Amino acid sequence: MLRVSLFGEFNIQCDGAILYEVLPPRLQSLLSFLLLHRGVPQTRSHLAFLFWPDTSEAQSRTNLRNLLYQLRHALPFIDDYLIITGQYLLWRSDPQFFLDVEQFQQATSRMPKATQEDLEEILNLYKGDLLPGCFDEWIFPVREELRDKYIRTMEDLSQKFEEQGDYASALRCVQKLLLSDPLYEVAYQHLIRLFALNNNRAAALRAYHVCETILQRELNAKPLKATREAYENLVGEESQSLISSSTTAFFPIVGREQEWAQMLKSWRAAIANQGPKLLLLCGEAGIGKTRLL
Repeated sequence: MLRVSLFGEFNIQCDGAILYEVLPPRLQSLLSFLLLHRGVPQTRSHLAFLFWPDTSEAQSRTNLRNLLYQLRHALPFIDDYLIITGQYLLWRSDPQFFLDVEQFQQATSRMPKATQEDLEEILNLYKGDLLPGCFDEWIFPVREELRDKYIRTMEDLSQKFEEQGDYASALRCVQKLLLSDPLYEVAYQHLIRLFALNNNRAAALRAYHVCETILQRELNAKPLKATREAYENLVGEESQSLISSSTTAFFPIVGREQEWAQMLKSWRAAIANQGPKLLLLCGEAGIGKTRLL
């Protein structure tokens, strides 16, 4: 059986034998275009212009003929799948073959009723952007469309699992999404919220700082207001928890409220990378420095 994968990198196998190594990049691009437009005839003139736009029509047609000769030489069985005439090329839709893009589209079409098994299938199929090593103009809109579908699907699945209380699966969706697009700030907002819901405030705070660092390094930008608010709410909750558990319940502070407020302010600034990381606590012996610390 013929198996073709286009996500992450081009891969073609027939009955378990790996064949992509015998196909040059231009031939991989042509095959990918025909597969993605399976069932639709593509005229030779259209293909010639699409793949060699800067050459004359006669030369581009010659280039296409040479490419088809290489294709038949590399894949002798190709006529079982591809109809080649003097006027057009057509990837037949009736033979049985595996195409990861087709399987991905079928899996995502089952939203919002997708199950855990659908999530696993989607993650196994989408191993990266569509043919990331191809820079032909025709592929850019197709690549973006599939990436957007992947992002929407991961967001929908994350929301679905969150509503079910399955925070671990929801987190996995968002983390996979960020692997695909580390600059997608909305995903960091989801990540912060989900870590907090999963009672992992340390990871939630760390997610914010990762977001802040990446945006600064790659875009010279600061996090959006919604991201900052999610972080500030966490810091506020953490501070209130620290005050109530560490001071009020166990170590009452008497006469040191101003010093405590100054220390808390410094701590908040430090974890937000907005202030010093060193605090010097000094005073006469026996006045309560250890209690305050």
